[in-house]
Amino acid sequence: MNKRVLKSASVLTACLIVGPMFASHASALSTGGDYKSNGYVNFEEGDNTTITPVDPLAPTIPVGPTDPDGTPPDPGTGGALSIDFASSLSFGKQKISSLDTTYYAHEHWISKDKDGNTVDITRPNYVQVSDTRGTWDGWTLTVAEAYQFKNASGEALTGAELAFDKGFTDGTTTATPGFVKTGKYVIGTAEVKILGAGANQGMGTWVYGLGGNADYQENGGVHIGNDAVSTASPITLKVVAGTNKATAYTTELNWKLTNTPGN
Repeated sequence: MNKRVLKSASVLTACLIVGPMFASHASALSTGGDYKSNGYVNFEEGDNTTITPVDPLAPTIPVGPTDPDGTPPDPGTGGALSIDFASSLSFGKQKISSLDTTYYAHEHWISKDKDGNTVDITRPNYVQVSDTRGTWDGWTLTVAEAYQFKNASGEALTGAELAFDKGFTDGTTTATPGFVKTGKYVIGTAEVKILGAGANQGMGTWVYGLGGNADYQENGGVHIGNDAVSTASPITLKVVAGTNKATAYTTELNWKLTNTPGN
């Protein structure tokens, strides 16, 4: 074997060693490998913008309710825990009776749809609350009369009894409040708890309604104004004979929403 043969053998041996190294490196580059990146989002509580009233039978749909006198309702309280809306009640223009008599509240008139177009529909009377705090702490909603029904002279409708029945709730999330006042109950000057959300409940927008459309009977169909008379309703006013004069009587309902868990 001469030097030329030995040199050829050395070159072949080097190729056998270096070649697999290049192949291995190329193979590693062709697999692509794994890599991780991140996504970020940071939430804060809702702002102080008042939330639009919604349809109590379809709470994801904004509507434009109207008070019984035909005017728009007052705006809500605003804030991240808010009362957005509450129905004003009308029992119509009634004839004085010589007997104890029960009168029935109208349904709530909805005058606008979500796009601001004029409509003419009624819905159960309701109150609407929203929780966009992001704390998931819960809350409690109560209602009370500020005072007994009275006339412009300050004379009370002595013994009159305002009562609610058939309460229900519906909302925009699955975090249903754990407490819902459902049976018949009297509204007086003492607060009555009607809706309560515990921890991890009540986030989003919720309505507390009284009865369904079929529970209200309007003479002449959809009403507009304070004078029409209803013949059935989950909201009643019982008046004692001999206590009412031929004049108008009014009261105020105080709806109170607190951040106390209420289930």
